[in-house]
Amino acid sequence: METKVNGQDKSEDSLLELFDEISLKDEIKQTKTSHIENLKNGFRKTNASFDEFMQKNPLFSYSLKRILYAFITLYIAIAVVFVMLRMVTTDGAYLSDIDLAKHGIVYDTPEYWALLETRMKMFGVFGPMIEQMFIYLRNITPFIPKTVILNAQIDDSGQLVGDSVTMWFYLGVFMNKASGGVPGSLVQEAFARSIPTSFKIGSIGVIMSYVLGVPLGILAAKNKEKSADNAINGTSLIISAIPALVIISLLYKASIYIFGAQGAFEGAGFGTQIWPVIGVMLLIMPMIIVNTRRFVLDEMTADYAKFALSKGLSEKYVFYVHIFRNAGIRLVKTLPEIFVLTLFGSSILVERHWSIDGMSKFILNGVSNKDTFVVLGYIFVSASAGVFSSLIGDLLLATLDPRIKLTK
Repeated sequence: METKVNGQDKSEDSLLELFDEISLKDEIKQTKTSHIENLKNGFRKTNASFDEFMQKNPLFSYSLKRILYAFITLYIAIAVVFVMLRMVTTDGAYLSDIDLAKHGIVYDTPEYWALLETRMKMFGVFGPMIEQMFIYLRNITPFIPKTVILNAQIDDSGQLVGDSVTMWFYLGVFMNKASGGVPGSLVQEAFARSIPTSFKIGSIGVIMSYVLGVPLGILAAKNKEKSADNAINGTSLIISAIPALVIISLLYKASIYIFGAQGAFEGAGFGTQIWPVIGVMLLIMPMIIVNTRRFVLDEMTADYAKFALSKGLSEKYVFYVHIFRNAGIRLVKTLPEIFVLTLFGSSILVERHWSIDGMSKFILNGVSNKDTFVVLGYIFVSASAGVFSSLIGDLLLATLDPRIKLTK
């Protein structure tokens, strides 16, 4: 019995020694993943989850891609325009509000160059052009906080001093008083004061253009190649062919000399303030009439309309339930784009003639005075509004018409 126990003890000791000799550390090291592999696996899982989310939300995916591609193009355009403006901007753009003779400063003297350098520092355009371009692109990117100096001044030691403020969005400052703002004041604040005025006139003009233009377009389509169609469509094409400057100039003079309106919009009564709205309508309503007529005619000649009529449905029911609804969806798509086009385009001539304190003064005065940040700010704001308005139009079309697919 004793021997057996001793034998058993010896065998157990041998097994323990054998287990001690066998090590699985090398095998564990081989199967254990590295930190790099863990990062790669985590990235693959995240990418797969993102792709799955995009597939489940096609409109969001389309919107994100559309905005991304549009802003990449916009940033390239802004960079090109920035370089071109800096190349053509003269010293006078930075010294426009300073009387050099009064201060006894002569061109091409050390005092002149010191003053020019000081002014360029105040406006944030001192330094290499390419470096300044990238700084501006960072400033107009709303997701990056940036520290800017407001009410900038140069102290006796030549250092830039002022109120240091952290901002998420920065369009720069005015360099010239003639551009519509005090030199050194924020461009975005001036835009914020003027956009409501342009928005009021533009929105009223667009709404009235649709209220009158859509029924006229429908009337022309329902009377194709008849006298009503020839009169409405012909008049629209004639107005569209006349240069916008000629139309607005004639309307402005007619409002004053024939209808007795005042020449300025601000402080005037309804008899004067209605004419800029009419001017906006004359510029965009012909396009609405022509588009409405074309959309309605396309739907009237579609197979589904002919099939519905052949089944005995009344013409009125087919038109208003099927034809007009489908044509109306296409009209709704154009509404955001036309509104932005009016706000930053067609209204420029109208505001200029009636001396309206809107957005038009900035682009006109900014270009003539080579005010870099005013021009760039106007381009950025108008182009951004155009991008989002076009996207909204596409999303409205896809939402209202299930036949439309914006994605694969």
